[in-house]
Amino acid sequence: MAKKATIKDVAKAAEVSVATVSYVMNNRTDIKITEETKKKVLQVANLLNYSPNQAAKALATQYKNMIAIIMPETGSVLSEAENMHTLKMLTHFFHKEHFDLLLLDPSTCERYDRADAIICYNISTTQFHALGDNNFVPLIALDCFVNDPLFFQINSSSELYRKASEAFESEPFRYVFLQSPNKERMQYLKNDLGSDNITFISSLSDCEKIKNSNIITGDIVLSRILGHTNNVCYVDGLFESKENVLLSCIKDAINRVKITEHNILTS
Repeated sequence: MAKKATIKDVAKAAEVSVATVSYVMNNRTDIKITEETKKKVLQVANLLNYSPNQAAKALATQYKNMIAIIMPETGSVLSEAENMHTLKMLTHFFHKEHFDLLLLDPSTCERYDRADAIICYNISTTQFHALGDNNFVPLIALDCFVNDPLFFQINSSSELYRKASEAFESEPFRYVFLQSPNKERMQYLKNDLGSDNITFISSLSDCEKIKNSNIITGDIVLSRILGHTNNVCYVDGLFESKENVLLSCIKDAINRVKITEHNILTS
């Protein structure tokens, strides 16, 4: 059985005094502590599964069987359609696993503690950290890079798309993806697949410019639109093994299992 975290463990990890941890955990208002320090202490306490009230701690470790998800507000009809497809697939998957999935309002980063965890799908690192500052349930980055060892980030490996290129044998082709709010994800794809051989789409007018080409995409919306005038190879970006990895990471985060590898690339 793993050793239970102590107040000293929290103080050491948060780089504050034991007294400061005690003040924050007991919500002392007579002591001046900055909001930044309070958030850091609460986040560390959450990650270490520490609570001064053992009854409350026992209650907190019970599953609520509710997963929240936040998706970006892009203003793009194509991205919104892709988001709804992803939401439908994830809802079906989590229903089979006896979890309900709740869609959060993307225009706010308010505190939401009624879920076991929050899936952050394809959002910017700025929005991710803003959400993390106000929420102390586990956050899981899906199809976005946040590059923070405190959080799991799950993305499709570029190798998945390279394998798909075999469908065109020696013929030329292009990788085409929807533009993402997560700049780090787009840079990852550019670095691994080649910036000269990749196009990011943000509107229907962008789609109209691509004709009579061999296309590889991980977006089902683009596969259907571009498939009318192009030869398209669609690579499912949310396959079953990736969903299982997502669920496993959520359970590890809920149970405060120490993260040994936060950057997970599935293929």
